[in-house]
Amino acid sequence: MPDLTTSVVRTAFGAAAGIRHARVFHPHGLLLTGRFRATPAFTPWFGTGDRAAIARLSKGLGSPAGAPDVLGLAFRVLDRDHRPWDFALATTGRGPLSRLVVTPARGWASARFGSLLPYRFADSAPLWLFADPLDVPELPAVASLPALDTVLDDHPLRFDLVADGLSGSSEAVGELDLRRAEPGEHRTDFFDPMLNRPTEVAMVPALVSRIRETAYAGSRRGRGEDGARS
Repeated sequence: MPDLTTSVVRTAFGAAAGIRHARVFHPHGLLLTGRFRATPAFTPWFGTGDRAAIARLSKGLGSPAGAPDVLGLAFRVLDRDHRPWDFALATTGRGPLSRLVVTPARGWASARFGSLLPYRFADSAPLWLFADPLDVPELPAVASLPALDTVLDDHPLRFDLVADGLSGSSEAVGELDLRRAEPGEHRTDFFDPMLNRPTEVAMVPALVSRIRETAYAGSRRGRGEDGARS
């Protein structure tokens, strides 16, 4: 049954991406670049000091004229071994159940991004990752990409990354500083958290993680990027 399920998911996402000639969800976004600095508790995974980062802020469904939408924050940092590590977050709740559900946001100022699936770092308990915007009061109150792009003219964006466990306790992960990317600073605007991550880090549960990777693989195939790892 899992093989049949993954086959259906791969085919469906491949067909949808082929029709759109783009990713199935979050087809439009803004490209950013910057730095990520991990807290001491997470430097064994990310390494010390500032790590190079690229990112993309996007709208999940492409709602018109700044209407509420599921917003996305995808970013790539270099891990401790200088290999790509991708994250794909979407607006979610922060409660024990609401963190499992994508949630439309009214605007960028109120957007809080979560990983939906928890991470397991080696033998740790599952941890959900969240990103909260910091220190940018000018962030738009509507879910408009042009309005956000205007803010980037004068203001870099900062996000505080935290990890929440099953008990609700939070732990600081690091800080992500981003600005608009210049031409040539991005080699890709596709991020795949299932393929690009350290081998000692898993997304759980395994079955859901496998289905999610199948969806990513189908979307890559539909865009003509089958076999790509970024």
